[in-house]
Order: sequence, then C-alpha cells, then structure tokens
Amino acid sequence: MASKKSVKGTIDWKEVARIMLLSRAIDNIEENELVPEKKVLYQFSAKGHELAQILLGMKLHHPKDAASAYYRSRPLMLTLGLTPEDALASDMAKSGGYSDGRDIGVVCNMAGDNSPKVLPMAGDVGSQYTPAVGYAQAIEYRQEHLQDESYQGALSVILGGDGSVATNGFWSALTMATTLNLPVLFFIEDNGYGISVSSELQTPGGNIANNLRSFKNLRIFSGDGTSPEEASSLISQSTTYVRERKGPALIRLTVPRLTGHSYQDNQAYKDEKLLKKELKNDPLIKLKKFAVPNSISGKEWDLLEKKSKQIAKRAAENAWNRTDPDQTTLKSTFSTGYSEIQKIGGPFAEGYQKPDSTTEPKPEKQRINIVEAVRRTLEYELEINDKILVFGEDVGAKGGVHAATLGLQSKFGEHRVFDTSLSEEGIIGRSVGLAYGGMMPVAEIQFRKYADPATEQLKNTGT
Repeated sequence: MASKKSVKGTIDWKEVARIMLLSRAIDNIEENELVPEKKVLYQFSAKGHELAQILLGMKLHHPKDAASAYYRSRPLMLTLGLTPEDALASDMAKSGGYSDGRDIGVVCNMAGDNSPKVLPMAGDVGSQYTPAVGYAQAIEYRQEHLQDESYQGALSVILGGDGSVATNGFWSALTMATTLNLPVLFFIEDNGYGISVSSELQTPGGNIANNLRSFKNLRIFSGDGTSPEEASSLISQSTTYVRERKGPALIRLTVPRLTGHSYQDNQAYKDEKLLKKELKNDPLIKLKKFAVPNSISGKEWDLLEKKSKQIAKRAAENAWNRTDPDQTTLKSTFSTGYSEIQKIGGPFAEGYQKPDSTTEPKPEKQRINIVEAVRRTLEYELEINDKILVFGEDVGAKGGVHAATLGLQSKFGEHRVFDTSLSEEGIIGRSVGLAYGGMMPVAEIQFRKYADPATEQLKNTGT
C-alpha cells in the first residue's frame, strides 16, 4: 500500500470530492424527486461505487484508452467529461442523451475526440467484456503491425459487478486476454450481490480474485474500494502494470451497494445489521475524513456539497425542458439510413478510400464453387487492406472446416488470419471491439446453429 503522504501527493483529492459529491447529488435528486414524479422511469444508483470509479477515470488519460462500462458506471462517465445535464437527459429519455432517448438512460457511450472513449454498452450483463478485449487486440495490432505509435501505452479497461463474473462473456474475454497477452484491465466492483443473489452463488467462495490467482498470465489486485488510500494505490498499480505491457490484470475492489439494485428494489433480502454495516462503510464518509483538512478545508467541502446540489437541480430542470427525440430520425440508426460516417469504428472513420472496382465479369475456363469464391475474395481483400483480419475456430492452419480460408494463414501470417477459442459470443464480441479500434474484422461462425450464442453481441453491442 502506498503511504498516505505519497497518495495525497499524486491525486487531486479536491477534484475527487467534487465529482463524488456531484454524482451523489444526481442520485439523490433522481431517487427523491425525479423517479417519484415519473420523470425518470428506471434508475440505477451508483452510491457506494463512486470512489473507485472516479479514481479509475483519473487514470484513463491516454487518447487511445477505452473503457467498457455497465449500468452503474455514471461516476466514471462524469470523471471522463459527461455533463450532469446529459446524464439526466439520458435517464429522462430526452434528446441529446447517450442514445437520443432510445434506450434506458444508463446504457452509455462516449465517442472521445482524441480522448479516452467509452465503448457503446449493451443491456445484457456480461456483454461488455469481449468487445473491450477486441479493442485491446486492435491496440496491439496497430502498434506492432501498422507501426502506429499513437497507441503506445494505451489500454482497455472493463468494468463489471461481481455478478457479471459468472457470465460467458467474462470467461471468454479472460481466455482471449490471457492467451494473447493483451493490454486489458478487468475492473470488478464487488458489492456482494447480483440484485438479491449473494456473491457465493456467483463464484465459488464469493471472491473471483482468489479463484483466479493461479490463472496463468493474469496479475491479480484486490482490496477495499472504499478506502481512498488503498483504492488509489491499487488502481495506480494495476493500470501501470497493464500500460507497461506486462500482461492483462484483474482488480477486485469491495464496495457497498448503499441502495437497492435499482430504484424498485427495497433490499428486503438484507437484514438490518448488514444495512447498517454498509452505511457505515460509505466511501463518501471515508473520503471526507481522509481529505479534510489536509487536502481540502471543511468549509471548501461544504461549499462543494452545496454547489453540487445546485448543479444537479439546475441540470434536472434543463434536461426536462429538452425536446423529446425526433421520431422521424429513428431509422437513421439503421445501416440504410446513415447520413454521416460514425465517429469511431471501422476504417472509413479514419479516411479509408475504397479501391477502384468494376462490375464487369472476368470469366475463367474452369468453374469454381462458392467456397473457392469466398477464399479468393478473402485473399484479395487481405492483399489490398492491411486492416482486414480473418479469424474463427479452425480458420488458421486447417484452413477452415469448409476450406474457405485454406492457405491464407501461411500467406498473410498468424497476426492476420488466426484461430480463436471456442466461443461464438467471444468471436463476435471480439469483432465488435476490433471494429471500434478501426479494424475490418471478418469473423467465421462455422455452422448456422453455432451462431445462436453470438446473437447477444449481434443484437446488442454490435448495433
């Protein structure tokens, strides 16, 4: 653990307090006013999780960093620049929010203009993991094979609760990150519950960090996410470890969930003793005790608290006065309705120009079947575009179970045509992340029925 003096000297604790008080004020106004008034219909509080997320956000400073968030990640978003008005407008399904009112307000994203980005989130628990690993692979590919030095030192971080470590997405991402030695940080906020189900039913012993200590090529960090000193030290260590390309890492921080899973959850499954213990473990109380008076005076703290409440109230009023989303633009999110190139993702966002093409056929004497036509097409595309990557189960040395990639790995190398682990959700999730990183992924799913596990990514994160 870092010393109290060194920790205080490297963190702007006044800024931590400002963001944390603002996050708490937004949660309070939602719970006490906006939800009862039915201006917000579905609310997830971040109370208890704020400190760890804010400290993490302050460590995401590389312009190519990416975070893959989940429904309780608003403190991270505020740290990375989300305005209180946009945050509340998203919850109110007003125009200008994350999805312009088309999804529940916590389904977040942040394109990032030469700054850390938050990858588009899906609603399914665990779906945040594999796209972030795909983005990490894009970081490595661009740096090592495209000689793009702007990605040097970048990382991909995945936030998730303790319940999400039971999902297919988590384990698929873990396999990819460790077998490929990717710059990924798994950031697990363990509040002890997946809604009402305790951690012991999510993972053996209730502690994923302990269970993974023998996992090869994975550095484990674990500690108290409510302690300013301990949390800041562990987050600094873990992000530095990944940035220095020592391998992927997992950090587990214990935090209290100070309200229900969502507004509608009354936590009747927790006894009074546990509820009192969690309130006593409030990181906001610990932060004030830690920062006042050494980093901020008591008067400054009170002023920040007062100002945060004012900002939240004004932001709520302005958000409510925004127009509702324009129904005529609904289909603009479909591929056939795009009016402009997306801000991030795929080669066209970076100025890619398609080569000249023709519709004139060039018949050959010998007929070919559809598999050979696919193989030749892939070969041609790999030759003219160094951002195309072809992958799937058995596409490498074997050349695919249908021979559609036969000979491609030997010609273009294992970094461009490669095998994957057996997880269709992982294959498509990786594709989504690679596309976010500017690549053009070509993923193979061997048979139609194998595509079913991948529909989570096809229907959510990839749209």
